[in-house]
Amino acid sequence: MESSFVQGPLSGPAPAPRGRRFASGVIDLIIIPIILGLILGLMLLKVPEGIRSVILVLVNIAWLIFRDAVYSPGRAMVGLQLVSLSGGKPSVGQAFIRNILLIIPFVLVIGYIVEMISVLIKDGRVADRWAKTRVVVTA
Repeated sequence: MESSFVQGPLSGPAPAPRGRRFASGVIDLIIIPIILGLILGLMLLKVPEGIRSVILVLVNIAWLIFRDAVYSPGRAMVGLQLVSLSGGKPSVGQAFIRNILLIIPFVLVIGYIVEMISVLIKDGRVADRWAKTRVVVTA
């Protein structure tokens, strides 16, 4: 299968289609965090609730940064990849910036909703523009 290329300042692989981005988001932003939360929640049953909540939030933050800076199972499953606009893999700093709406606990749910709607309507996440990243087709 031949992938499309974009010409101009954002030359290279074509931006990822909305449906594939949405599918990877469901895997990476819903299914995996639920599984991580259940496993860790059960492992931490004897830990005081406040400490357990902080640990779960920190694990979620670590997951989001790992997913963007190292490996995303959802993107891999649907043939997508996150790239920096300057070329190559995003830095840890870019991964943090890209997930800022999802990291702040008080706006976590709203952040997920805003980002998923943005993927469906505008072909990209709001935070992709902030982090100077984009998701492209790999296969």
